[in-house]
Parts: sequence; structure tokens; C-alpha cells
Amino acid sequence: MSTHYHLLVEVPDDALQVGMQRLNWGYARWFNAQHGRSGHLFGERYYCVRVETDIHMLILLRYIARNPVAAGLCERPADWLWGSYRGSIGIDEGFPFVDPAPLRAYFGDVAERSTALMRQFVGDD
Repeated sequence: MSTHYHLLVEVPDDALQVGMQRLNWGYARWFNAQHGRSGHLFGERYYCVRVETDIHMLILLRYIARNPVAAGLCERPADWLWGSYRGSIGIDEGFPFVDPAPLRAYFGDVAERSTALMRQFVGDD
């Protein structure tokens, strides 16, 4: 995404603020150095929502995986190289800091079947 990013993270209560501040500050500092600029990079504070139900978790999984498609950046969710969806469905090794197991568990414990069900749910089949 060229203007934003999505994260689906599990964090202890009141730990998100510190992590987001570090992430956004570090990226803004790097970006500004690369592009000879200074000051704020992001226009607004990050937006977050607590996931309260399994249905909400699944809706977010699908929304995040499909967002690059909706933005016209790729044809299928599996084509987007900058997200963790590809690793979650076994197309590549994924990112070392992402554990796809909690999301895959929604679709069963047999790897091949859960992958097929996840892809079908996301609309990437």
C-alpha cells in the first residue's frame, strides 16, 4: 500500500501505543533521511480496533488480504509480496516475525485443507 499499512497483532493491554510509536517514528526517521526531509511523515495517529470475536478476526483477515487487490495493486491477494498472506497459505516462507498458526487454525488442523479453505474464504482460489 502506498499510503498506509495494516497490522493484525496480538499485544498485551496498553502495549500497542509504545510499539506503534516506535514503528512509526523509526520509519519516519528512515524515510526522511532517505528523501532529505524532516518533520512528521504520517498525517494522523494510527487507528486501532480491538478484535472481540472470531467473526471479527476472520473479517479482518479477509479485509487485510484483499486490500491490495481493492487498491488495484495486484490481481489476487497471493500476488501481494509485502504482506503475510502468502506465508500464511504456504506460497513462500513468510516473514520470520509472523506466526500464521492462529489464523490457519480457524480453517482446521490439516495443512492442505486449511490452506484451501483460507484461500476460498479470502477469495483467492
